[in-house]
Amino acid sequence: MNDMTVTVVGNVVRDVELRFTGAGDPVASFRVAMGTRRYDRAQERWVDSDTHYFTVTCWRAMAHNVVQSVTKGMPVVVTGRLRSREVERPCGDHAHMVRYHDIEASAVGPDLARGIATFTRVKREAVVESEARAVADALAAGAELDLGADDVVAEVDLRDQSAA
Repeated sequence: MNDMTVTVVGNVVRDVELRFTGAGDPVASFRVAMGTRRYDRAQERWVDSDTHYFTVTCWRAMAHNVVQSVTKGMPVVVTGRLRSREVERPCGDHAHMVRYHDIEASAVGPDLARGIATFTRVKREAVVESEARAVADALAAGAELDLGADDVVAEVDLRDQSAA
């Protein structure tokens, strides 16, 4: 089956919610509203079209990043797979089907056409663990050479600064 990938530019209309699956995977979700404007030459004014609302779902590491970065009212650009679902809603003595469109995000970011942002790269746990292991190895090697731990840490810090 082919997935439909969409990109939506809009505003966040609900605060991000973070929850966890039974397996412990983080899932973040929020709502985005988007609409278009066009200039009507006959009326000589801007006309707003319908507003469309999408629930955006983010999984795992992106879920944590979105919770820390996205706030209500923020202009965002969302790319992901479009999902559609129908829900039966009671309406008086009968029921009708309501169709919802959701986006399973592969990327979420600020809309830089409407503001500025600063990016901070998040280190994965494996990278942090390997860096800690490297420092521990350096400390152990320094102890074998009868160097003080402060000297080894200073050498590791200097290597980190020269790499940047």
